Amino acid sequence: MSRKRLRHRGPTALLALSALVGCGDGDPVTPPGGGSASIVLVSGGDQRGIGGRPPAQPVVVRVLDAAGRAAPGMTVSFTPAPGHGSADPVSPVSDGNGEAATTWTLGSAAPGRQTLSVSASGATLTVAAEAVDLDAELEALFAPASAAEVGAVRADWAGRDVSAAGVAVEFTEPVMLGASTATLRIVSHVVAGARHFGAIIVPDGAAPESLPILMYTHGGDGGVSVEEFQILSLQLGELIDRFVYVIPSFRSEPLRYGGRAWVSDGPSGHWDYDVDDALALVNVAFESTPEARPGSFHIFGGSRGAGVALLAGIRDPRVERIVAFYGPTDFFDAWIRVIARKTALDGPWDLPGLIHLDSTIVRPLISGDTTMEEARLNLVRRSSVLFAADLPAVQLHHGTADFTVPVSQAESMLRSMEALGRAPPEFEAFIYEGGGHDYLSLAGAIPRAVAFLAQVLPPEGDARK
Repeated sequence: MSRKRLRHRGPTALLALSALVGCGDGDPVTPPGGGSASIVLVSGGDQRGIGGRPPAQPVVVRVLDAAGRAAPGMTVSFTPAPGHGSADPVSPVSDGNGEAATTWTLGSAAPGRQTLSVSASGATLTVAAEAVDLDAELEALFAPASAAEVGAVRADWAGRDVSAAGVAVEFTEPVMLGASTATLRIVSHVVAGARHFGAIIVPDGAAPESLPILMYTHGGDGGVSVEEFQILSLQLGELIDRFVYVIPSFRSEPLRYGGRAWVSDGPSGHWDYDVDDALALVNVAFESTPEARPGSFHIFGGSRGAGVALLAGIRDPRVERIVAFYGPTDFFDAWIRVIARKTALDGPWDLPGLIHLDSTIVRPLISGDTTMEEARLNLVRRSSVLFAADLPAVQLHHGTADFTVPVSQAESMLRSMEALGRAPPEFEAFIYEGGGHDYLSLAGAIPRAVAFLAQVLPPEGDARK
């Protein structure tokens, strides 16, 4: 399917264009005799959109007089061809710049090329758009991923630089881990050209290279606070002072502590580029923390953070264990398709990551600003089930009454692991009848997670495993 893109023309180009006479879409037609010399298209031509809804941009035209000057106060008529929708307003008056605009709602009868006739004082202009068959687009978008697509994503990941670069310590303070003392460092570093912030917490008195790293990857879109993690870490009980803790923020979001906030640079990159941020911070921790045991680390994540944890475990062979609570695993799932259809028609509802999904995949695909190939690769990059063979030991938790991330996401991973023959202790999954999107609603989940992580620790008193 061809993709037409909007071409923006500056004022000089518009004046030059107004002197031309042609018959192609968007070309001004100069009437013989009196009246306005021409109408030129300012923006909103050659768009793609869903039938029955307006494309992303209004149609804006400029009326010029016979000398090529802006003609204000002219009545401009916008008339869709039969079956090609409606315009609102139908007959606006050009403003001081000679411009008039309308919202063109495309016809819903059939997909394909549609036209809008623009006229003012005898001059005419034809604007074209393509009405998209949404269901056909979604059918193509959510077709099963191919081996070639999975390979292309692997190659992309292999080319990303997540080394520790531009490291700076922004803040240091003693903190409590339960009844134990520890040292908090807020650090910054550069990943993909953007400065990123994270926290590293080290129990006091630990021997060099004695503590494994446990990274916490948070859920939601609002950043993460060190205090939030400290409360959650109490669930570790007597294990609380036996890890170095790494807490990444994600790009464009804040890391908060003690009334202060450090906001990571760069545009949001939900799930996919979240992994880059997290892995780069782990590399900072390994290089700057003498107490960290080299060579491996572990991840505990919930919701968005669980999706990040699984993808990080695929990309980094040093990840030894993952505890994943109610996270997305399969962006080709029917649930995601329902979301994509809804967001294409009405915009995203208030669930973490949906604005990002809508603004970077769904709407650019509909408008033609991204290709079907790239949109599908963006789904592959976020789908850990497609790379399940590369996962380390995983413990999965999900509730059947989770209305934020449905249990179908866990079930997709379960099917993939079963097909691979992965079973305890390499893979274990717990599905909680009636459980929701909350640790506390999953009875016994936290003790199971603690026991799973405890298996990586040496006996009490041993400096190293």
